[in-house]
Amino acid sequence: MFTTGSKLFLGATAVSIVSAIVVGGSIGGATGLMGTVGIITVAVVFAFLAGMNLYTRDGNVGAQQEGALTSSAAAQRASGNSAWPLVTAVGAAGVVVGSVSHPVVFKVAIVVLLAAIVEWMVQGWSERASADAAFNASVRKRLLQPLEFPIFGALVLGVVVYSFSRIMLSANKDAGRWVFIALAALIFAAGFVFARGKAAKSTAIGITAIATVALVGVGVVSAVQGQRHIEAHADMTTAVCLGTATEAEAEEVDHKANQSVSSRSNPAANVILKEDGTLVAFILGIPNVEYHELTVPRSADVRIIFRNQTEEPRRLTAHLGTFAAPDGTAGSETASCTTAVEQDGEGFLTLRLTKSQLASSTPFRLTVPGVEGQEIKLLVP
Repeated sequence: MFTTGSKLFLGATAVSIVSAIVVGGSIGGATGLMGTVGIITVAVVFAFLAGMNLYTRDGNVGAQQEGALTSSAAAQRASGNSAWPLVTAVGAAGVVVGSVSHPVVFKVAIVVLLAAIVEWMVQGWSERASADAAFNASVRKRLLQPLEFPIFGALVLGVVVYSFSRIMLSANKDAGRWVFIALAALIFAAGFVFARGKAAKSTAIGITAIATVALVGVGVVSAVQGQRHIEAHADMTTAVCLGTATEAEAEEVDHKANQSVSSRSNPAANVILKEDGTLVAFILGIPNVEYHELTVPRSADVRIIFRNQTEEPRRLTAHLGTFAAPDGTAGSETASCTTAVEQDGEGFLTLRLTKSQLASSTPFRLTVPGVEGQEIKLLVP
């Protein structure tokens, strides 16, 4: 005897098979083949569901069956509603789509799929933990909420931060500051009202939810629109240090430069440009001894304090060598320097030499552009 559920699925299976035959016979080519394969797949699914219904008899229990009122499956409390099967299906679909599209989609789908499976399994287990529904719910909460709350909070915070960043990057540079001030003022005002207890809990939750949805919506629109054009600034460090940059470029680099060194942690040497134009170095711990050569360790940060005692603004330049490119062509010289230091001012220079002098076609040295004949050699073991 066929049950009600099996009759429905058997009928759907028969209709699917007939439809596959009609489509396969009337539509040729790749379109007909794909349509036939799709309908046959649907027929197989319906046939599988019909077989399950026939095997379980739709969960019907006869009145004379032993334990019909106590131990049969139909006598057990029905499982509660759950969205995790839907989330699992979405995650599985994302895995398929991500495997042929973008790796990030595949990775996110794997995380969603695993999380949904764990949540679904724990919910199914907890609903059968006892006959008390309240106790079952408490079991699930004790097991999963210590994990759910931090992860959910981190995800919400990440979405809010990302949405806010999209808004700020798409807004006009001048209007962006006012947008930032307005949003900060609204958040501060809402926090003040909530902290004073002037708003009910449900009201606070509703306002927060609406604000979050609005922020995410505007963030999505801003992300689709794209960020405003941000002019890329070329790296002018080497050009300025070697004196090949224009005066305007050098002024841009030196604009509002600090003329004092507040952090004096572990400097290797003090380099001084004297009033007579002599460039000398003093090593810490050896006072009153002028050096024109400095031995620096390889692949280590070397910190140097530069003092200018002349009337003209000067910068200390470290020539870091010229090395051949990987394809064997000649490379260009690299350099690092301080900003232009005014009279009696200080500059701080940090450099790192990763290769020995033998690998470079130009010497390692410290110079001051505009001061001829003065240099301090850098010796790298």
